[in-house]
Formats: sequence, C-alpha cells, structure tokens
Amino acid sequence: MLSFGKAIMMFAVGLVAFRIMGSQTVGRLTDFDLVVVIAIGALIGDALADPELNIYVVIAAIAGLVSIQIVTSLLAMKSPLIEKIVMGSPIKLVDNGKILIHGLRRARLTKNNLEQELRVKGLETVHDIKQAFIEPNGKLSVIETSKKRT
Repeated sequence: MLSFGKAIMMFAVGLVAFRIMGSQTVGRLTDFDLVVVIAIGALIGDALADPELNIYVVIAAIAGLVSIQIVTSLLAMKSPLIEKIVMGSPIKLVDNGKILIHGLRRARLTKNNLEQELRVKGLETVHDIKQAFIEPNGKLSVIETSKKRT
C-alpha cells in the first residue's frame, strides 16, 4: 500500500511540474524541453522503483529541473543568442518551389518524408510552395506561392 501512495504522490509531483513549466513544454517540445521531460520521467521512475530512495530528494531534483527550464526559457526570451542555442532555429527546406538538399540533410529528412508532410498539409506539388521550414519543435511550416492562394 505504501508504494501505491508513493505512485500517487509522484504522479501529482509530475503533473504539478508540467503545469509550472507551462504549455510550451507539452505542446511544442524543443530538444531542450524534451531532455527536461525525459529527466523528470526518469526521476519519477527511479522513485517508484527504488524503495530506499528518499522521495524528498527526488522532489528536490524535479524542482531543480523545473527551475532550470523556467530560467532558461526566460533568458531565451531576452537573448537571441541563448534562444538559438537552447531552442534551435528553423531550417529552410524549400525555396521558390525548389527542394534544398542541404536543408534536408541538416534536418535529416528524406525527399519522400518532406513530400509526405506536404501532402498531409494538402499541397500536391513542391512548386506550390514559396518557402518551407522545419521548425525547432519538429513541425513543418509552409508559405504557399501567391498564385496558389487565389
């Protein structure tokens, strides 16, 4: 029964941690946010798997990670350099209807992956696209050509 109570407590701690970090962490994961989320999950798992691990030490470690995430996000809002280092920057994949091979390589995408993502967005051909980027959160953003919009 003690482990059931510990599980409920760790679940609550995890939920509070994600609420404090905000919706950006859950909805738009950057690489930095993903590392924090995985670390918090590992700490919660360790607390549940090891009965000798002091739960207050785990809670303190989670609080530390949440604090680091919040401070880093605030610093990234004030400094473009820190934002680029921590959050990353978009990678251009298409320019004026032409697929940029060096962009695909940087994003580690194949041409087929890109074309699939474009079809999901309702675009039949790359020629309908003025620009396309893979954003730091992994999502594809597309700017269509003006003749496609009319």
